[in-house]
Amino acid sequence: MPKATFYTHVGDPAAFVCRLAERAVKSSSRVLLWADSPEAAERLDRQLWQFDPASFLPHELWVHGRALPQNVPLLVSYGEALPETAPGTIVLNVSADFWCYAPARPARVLEIIGTGLEDLADARERFKAYRKQGFEVEHHNMQGKA
Repeated sequence: MPKATFYTHVGDPAAFVCRLAERAVKSSSRVLLWADSPEAAERLDRQLWQFDPASFLPHELWVHGRALPQNVPLLVSYGEALPETAPGTIVLNVSADFWCYAPARPARVLEIIGTGLEDLADARERFKAYRKQGFEVEHHNMQGKA
């Protein structure tokens, strides 16, 4: 059964995304960090480079339509069509898209939700959509956590 994990009330989404991506990669998972636009993907790429000066998180900015790199644990991309990914790939979704409807349904989706009322309202709709599509859904309230 696919799984969707929601992290809500995230005070600093950019830093949280970097920490979560690092943790997923260290667990030997391949991660696809999915953004809304080319600009958002490039911003995430820069944030990953600047995240922790004492470590290196290997990643690559990937453009839809090109072959997926095989030896890169973290891909950063954007768009409307989720690529075919290897089994076990985690999609770290920072876009507005619902991955429960993707033809190449991932086994795991991580949703990062900020503190804004609109973000939280959208998250409720996504939560319902994932559950309706047969995903096991879990929620972590990050309010007050660093």
